[in-house]
Amino acid sequence: MNNEQEIPEWIGNRLTNGAFHDYAAAVRDAYVGVGLEDINLTALGMKLVEAVDALHLAIKRQAAFDETADVTRADNERDACFKALWHAWDYLGALGESHPFAAHVKTLTSEMNAYKGVWKHELTKETSELLGFKAALSTDTNRAALAALGLDKIADALFAANDAAHDAMTARRDERGERDTEKAAGTTPELRKTVAGLLVAAGKRVNAVRDLDPDNEKAALAISKVCGIINDFKRVASEAKRRKGDEPAPEPNGNASVS
Repeated sequence: MNNEQEIPEWIGNRLTNGAFHDYAAAVRDAYVGVGLEDINLTALGMKLVEAVDALHLAIKRQAAFDETADVTRADNERDACFKALWHAWDYLGALGESHPFAAHVKTLTSEMNAYKGVWKHELTKETSELLGFKAALSTDTNRAALAALGLDKIADALFAANDAAHDAMTARRDERGERDTEKAAGTTPELRKTVAGLLVAAGKRVNAVRDLDPDNEKAALAISKVCGIINDFKRVASEAKRRKGDEPAPEPNGNASVS
C-alpha cells in the first residue's frame, strides 16, 4: 500500500444525480467491505449508508416519470389514429350512393357514431371505450368494410396504441405505489449535500486513522479503494464536461453540511 496516498475532498460537482449516487454508493460499499469498525467509521459509516439509500429514493421520486411519458406517447398515438380513422370514414360519407365505398361507409355508421369524440375522454374511460370499439369493429362484416375502405391498418394501429396506453398506465400506477411507500427524508439537492458532507468527513476520518497508525492495513486498503473510485468518477465527470463544453466547476471546499 502507498502510505502517501490520501482520500481527496472530491464530491463530483459535475456528476448528474444518478452518477453521483453511483459514486457515493461505490465509496460506501468500499468502506463497508473493508470493515467500518476497523477504520473508525462505525457511526459515520452508518450515516453514509442511510443517506445514500435516502438519496436513491429521492432520485427515484424526483425523476421525471418515464411511465408518464409512456402514457402520454401512447395516448397521443391512439388519439391520432382514432381521429384519422373517424374523420376518414366521415369524409368518405360525402361520396354518392353509387360509389363503391358507399355501402362500406354505411356498414360502419352505427359503430362510428357511437364512439365519436372518444379521444376527448379521460384516459381510463377512453381505454375502456376503445376496447368496446374494438369489439364492435371485430365482426367479419365490419372488418371487411374497414379493409375495403383502406382503414383496417389504421384501426389495428389504434387498438395497439390503446393496449400500449393501458400497459403504460398500469406501469405508472405500480411505480407510483412503490414510490409512495418509499419516502425519502428530504429533497434530492438536500440529500445530495448531506451525502457529500458525509463523504468528505469519512475521507478525512480514514486519512486520520492511517496517519495515526501507518500500519493499519484496513485503512490503507480503504484509501486505495476510494481513491480508485474517485479517479474513475473524475473521468466520468470530465467526459461529461467535454460533451457539454462546460467550463470546469469549482472543486468543493470540504465544508458540505454533515447532518
